[in-house]
Amino acid sequence: MKKNEEIAFNSESELYNRLRPALRSKKKTLIKNGFKYLNEKDIYDYMRSNKWADSVGLELCDMVDDILNTDNKLIIADYHNKYMSKKDIVEDIFDLPKLKS
Repeated sequence: MKKNEEIAFNSESELYNRLRPALRSKKKTLIKNGFKYLNEKDIYDYMRSNKWADSVGLELCDMVDDILNTDNKLIIADYHNKYMSKKDIVEDIFDLPKLKS
């Protein structure tokens, strides 16, 4: 690749695959902090909908930087708001007894 040559992605999955090393690194950091239930897709979804939603002309290096330097608490809070607040999912995850209505 020549210097200053732009990298273009033909699909979102191509971009996701290119970002996977950074996503894996962030996931390892989250696991070390006790958050084993988050996966790479959860991190990517947070970044896409919160960090990059209104961005134009993002460069790959900026996206990697965002992934690695986003506060873990923001990603965890987003995950909890999205999934853990749903009663049925919480019951399934923690194997809680189903209560009769």
